[in-house]
Amino acid sequence: MTDDTSNTTLQSMIERAGRITADEAEALDVAWKADEQIVVPVSSASLAVQGGADGRMVTNADLLAAWQHALDAAGAAGRVDEIEAAQEAGRAVKHSEAHLRDRAGAEEAVRSAVLATGVRDLLADDEYDTLTAVWRKVLGAV
Repeated sequence: MTDDTSNTTLQSMIERAGRITADEAEALDVAWKADEQIVVPVSSASLAVQGGADGRMVTNADLLAAWQHALDAAGAAGRVDEIEAAQEAGRAVKHSEAHLRDRAGAEEAVRSAVLATGVRDLLADDEYDTLTAVWRKVLGAV
């Protein structure tokens, strides 16, 4: 971590992620998937014949770019602790009392907010806002 304040903030976020309720997990999941602007393409006949299926595609270019930049910036700056904090937050959601089924959006929303908070000094304001928007919408201030 870059300093004790960052460490405390990220640890607090991880602990909060581990205490999310089922309703919060559902809200995080729905909001994240809406922000992803997911498009599920119509299955093609040729893939169906070959036993394959078209997967979902994330079309929110700003979200994808902000996430990639945050990861790249963290890696280039040697901020491994921040990356690990984001991973730990995702695991905390998964193992929370919310009894998640298919709520990958909740995990992704939490991971992105924790990473963005950890590398806040490396991100532009709009990237930070993009990566923390769902957390702030559902769980309040970061």
